[in-house]
Amino acid sequence: MLRNAVPLPLLLAAVIGLADGAAADSYRCGRQLVKDGDSTARLLRLCGEPRRRDSGTETVMVEGAWGPQRVQRWYYRKNRRSLEYVVMVYRGRIVAIDSGRR
Repeated sequence: MLRNAVPLPLLLAAVIGLADGAAADSYRCGRQLVKDGDSTARLLRLCGEPRRRDSGTETVMVEGAWGPQRVQRWYYRKNRRSLEYVVMVYRGRIVAIDSGRR
């Protein structure tokens, strides 16, 4: 048996965790993180202007309840090879962060 082998359950958990990368709870801007509940002022200060913005209806948690809300979507991407992050904003606060396509 290999001494440095990763136990199978731990390896499976890591692979499943990587595969479920569609929903993120934070986004890194430099050395700082923005997360659900942060203000748009903090988001702009740490991450700058998004690449683009649009709006639409998304199912997000607001005031402790899940439901469809009209939100702004702010799109960030660090470079061409990185994932695009969509930060959903409702009433000046981050309500969800979603990672997706390259």
